Amino acid sequence: MRGIVFLVELLLWLLIIRIVLRGLARLFAPTTRRRAASGEPAARQVEDLVLDRVCRTYVPRSRAVAARVAGREELFCSAACRDKALAAVARAS
Repeated sequence: MRGIVFLVELLLWLLIIRIVLRGLARLFAPTTRRRAASGEPAARQVEDLVLDRVCRTYVPRSRAVAARVAGREELFCSAACRDKALAAVARAS
């Protein structure tokens, strides 16, 4: 009986040591590895921001709306801002 109690205690201690070591490994793991393990999305690629001259907001270049205004290619945050710029050029002409 004493041997079984010793074996159970040994297994419990080994389990506790494993849990502590696993926690320490996660704590000191590189950030990207921690994100992947936790299911968080990976870091995004850095992308250029462009300034919309109508409403003065910055928008990622990939989401910007392009239009030719007064002979120049310009980028806008939305179709509404593009339309305002085109209307202003039409009124000025």
